[in-house]
Amino acid sequence: MHDVGGFEMVEVLVLYYSRSGRTEALANSLAEGVESVEGASAKVKRVDYATVSDFISCDAVAFGSPNYFSYMAGLMKDFFDKALSIREKVAGKPSAAFTSGGGASNSALLSLERMISSFRLEKVADGVVSQGEPSEENLRACKKLGEALAKKVLERAEMPKD
Repeated sequence: MHDVGGFEMVEVLVLYYSRSGRTEALANSLAEGVESVEGASAKVKRVDYATVSDFISCDAVAFGSPNYFSYMAGLMKDFFDKALSIREKVAGKPSAAFTSGGGASNSALLSLERMISSFRLEKVADGVVSQGEPSEENLRACKKLGEALAKKVLERAEMPKD
């Protein structure tokens, strides 16, 4: 939880990589969904400007990547490689993934979800795969994914600590 203007807020980090703007549009829709939930704020960051500290300090995280050669973007994979040593510090955080690509393949989404599993993050919902320019349906799905992520982390924040 983070103090924002005197209010306790949960922070959802939306990490993405985008060259064409397609994945960025999905990231912004997901952040819109997060922000629509009272008590939650979104921090949208391109993965090449993100730090491991961003990952540690957030309450939940969403990963977005284009589909490059049936895999996540190299810069996203590089981020996971750099974060490997702090895996224990982020384990259990609610997370989600979304991808965009020229075709209907979900292989990049699967590669992101394998990382979610490897880091022992908690996948809160099925990811979103967008083909070509994001459709209104894709943008709505990302917004809904953001809402689900925010609600999950708020639910966890309200749970009594042992």
